[in-house]
Amino acid sequence: MLTITQVNYIRELFFLEGKTYSEIIKMTEKNYRTVKKYIEMDDFNQHCHKAKRPNKSDALRPIIRKWLTEDKSRHHKQRHTAKRIYDRLKEEHPDILKVSDRTVRNIVREEKRKVFASDDAYLLLDHPGGEAQVDFGSFEAFENGSIGRFHHLILSFPKSNAGFAVAARSETREALLEGLATIFNFIGYVPSSIWFDQMSSAALKAKDEKGRVKVADFITRFSTHYGFTIKFCNPASGNEKGNVENKVGTIRRNLFVPEPTILDIKAFNTMLLEKCLKRNKEIHYRFKEPIEKLFEEEKSLMAPVNKVPFDTAKYETRKVNKYGLIHYLACCYSVSPKYVGQSVVLKVMANEIEIFSKDLSQRITHHQRLFEKGSESINYIDFIDIIKIRPNALKYSGIYSLLPDSWQTYLHSLNRDCLKKAFDVLKVILLEDDMGYADKVLRETKKHDSISPEAIAVT
Repeated sequence: MLTITQVNYIRELFFLEGKTYSEIIKMTEKNYRTVKKYIEMDDFNQHCHKAKRPNKSDALRPIIRKWLTEDKSRHHKQRHTAKRIYDRLKEEHPDILKVSDRTVRNIVREEKRKVFASDDAYLLLDHPGGEAQVDFGSFEAFENGSIGRFHHLILSFPKSNAGFAVAARSETREALLEGLATIFNFIGYVPSSIWFDQMSSAALKAKDEKGRVKVADFITRFSTHYGFTIKFCNPASGNEKGNVENKVGTIRRNLFVPEPTILDIKAFNTMLLEKCLKRNKEIHYRFKEPIEKLFEEEKSLMAPVNKVPFDTAKYETRKVNKYGLIHYLACCYSVSPKYVGQSVVLKVMANEIEIFSKDLSQRITHHQRLFEKGSESINYIDFIDIIKIRPNALKYSGIYSLLPDSWQTYLHSLNRDCLKKAFDVLKVILLEDDMGYADKVLRETKKHDSISPEAIAVT
């Protein structure tokens, strides 16, 4: 089986350079069936997902990168050595230093290349039709009655000045790829190449066996699947993608003022893309023609979107702790008490996390993805039926501490029969709303004569 880089090379020879099958066979030394297979292939998903286990060095990299970045402003004789970094980690972060001195040296070498070395440079001098630029911006919106920070991914086409936006909760790799796929499917076409800045491209890069920076295989698979070329701007050269940077501000000022309300992010993005279409009816500042007309002409230089969907999610393995919870990037998610001690697979998407059994045969539960450190998402219903079977074990389980104080006190006062009834009522409440509402119902009931489970149900 060929690597995705070899596959991409064969497709570029055929689709971009116009080589014949016989010429490609001669250049690549692959047989006819192999060349034909990959030229005609239209699905580049990985059909066997390997869940990534957390690496012991992952927690160290941000710290090491921060120290090396600070070194850039210091005298060259007073910068960190790999040994000094290892010693500082021992002194200041002994709780997360789980690797050897040699491993730290290797991490320092890799991070130094990112911080001090310049990446392969590209210079954007002109904007031929069919090319696009991509960037993230941020905006504030109301959700669940409070205001929060969201991000918007912009794909702009400098030649026609058309622009499209989707909202996300972060600027992660999943948000980037999922957003691009959403825009591709909406407009029905894929640009011939897309320009990325240095910040967004950091999530797209990996290292080969010789330590050289390259586009990560998963990203190459994504670009091959949709048929576009990835290009990177020069470091600290915002002028090279000025069109998309202007579009970030324009869309924020025109579509996010006043602050919008987001009830469902997918529905919000559908509405947002329709608004972008309306904006493209405006007259081009230079060509004095409607942007949508220029964009229609530009589509002739792009390829129709691949109708086979691409799975942009990340898969990782976690072990369920004794409370029926798992942790991912310093946030906590509930699974179910019956999976305690077992490994589960997380399907990490831009805005959601789905949790599957180890063999991916069964979806256990799902959560909105969290980004604030220390936050948690608990699906209490997953726990209620288990507790009803063994109510006496409630006070000794970790689930008990997850309940609001009002419910902890109330359940503690009940006998076995009433306890089961109380959980039935609690389940009904949670099917309608959340634990905050359950707390509100109980407090209202306490204002009256009876606080039996039946009275709570009436309230």
